[in-house]
Parts: sequence; structure tokens; C-alpha cells
Amino acid sequence: MRSPRGVLGSLALLLALPIAVLTQVLFGGGSAVAIHVALAAGCGLVSFSAFDFGTPRWLAWIGCVSAGAFAAIFLLQAASTLIGNESFSYFANEVLGFWPEKILLSLITFWLVGILLTASRGKTRILGFAAMAVVVSVEAYVYFGLLLLGTNPFLETSVVKLPYLLPFVWLLFEGGKRRPRTGP
Repeated sequence: MRSPRGVLGSLALLLALPIAVLTQVLFGGGSAVAIHVALAAGCGLVSFSAFDFGTPRWLAWIGCVSAGAFAAIFLLQAASTLIGNESFSYFANEVLGFWPEKILLSLITFWLVGILLTASRGKTRILGFAAMAVVVSVEAYVYFGLLLLGTNPFLETSVVKLPYLLPFVWLLFEGGKRRPRTGP
């Protein structure tokens, strides 16, 4: 397998919402903590997988640092829910959850496009192009809304967030491929 950590991280990210719903149904609460812990675990594993794909080191570092920072933000958001301090909650969710999350998401998108262009081959590359075309379009829409219209479509609707899961479906397949041969 090319990247077991990438596969596990992608699975954790894709299953975060079902885990949160299941937590809410089974325990009657705790879905906010569950989703943030699942997202933190997924981002942490994806961060550790950044060097598995054979991209240039500078690009792998962008993926590693941005996904790792995202994991830290998600852990802080889970902790803020558990602690219940209003100031800490504001900092974790409103301050870190706005521009830092948006910039980190853009950097992760950049890293994923880099994997697509430098390391992906075969049928998974076609899936990658489809997934990344959707995400890059959403990125353009969000920045257009933020910079030109003065609104933030990313915060106004959760539908805008759903396409960001598509690259992790692709990364699941990309990470599950055999390692490429390096020599005769």
C-alpha cells in the first residue's frame, strides 16, 4: 500500500459525520466533540502521510504542516466544547475557525493538487482531476464571495463544505495503490 496513514486518515475524515450522528443517537449528545475528534484524528494521519506520495519535499511539507495545524485546531475545538469556557470557545471556534481554517484548507487543496499533478497516475488520476476540479471551483467561489461580495459563503451554508470531502475519497484510492517501482 502506498500510504496506509493516508488511507486511514481519509477514512477518519469521511466517517466523521456518521460518527457524530451515531454518537448523538446513542448518547443523546456529544456529537460536536465526536466530530472534532474524528476530524483531528483524520487530519493528523493525513499530515503524517504527506511524505508518502513522492511529491517534492517542499510540497510535502506544505501538506504536513497545514493538515497538522488543522488537527490542532480541531482538537482545540473539541476541548472548548468539553471545557465550556465562553472565551476559550470563542477563540477556538470563531477566531481559529474563520481565517486560519480557510487558509489551511486552501493550503491542503494546493497540496492535493500537487499530488495530483506530480505523483498520481492511471485511473485514480482521472478521479483526482474530477474531485479537485470541484474543490478548486468551490475555492474560487468562496474567495470570490469573501473578497468581492463581502460575504462568506463558507460560513453561511454547510453545503459549500461537502465538496471538500471529495479529495479524500480520491486520496483513499491514491493511498491504497501499490507503491510505484523505483528502478529496473
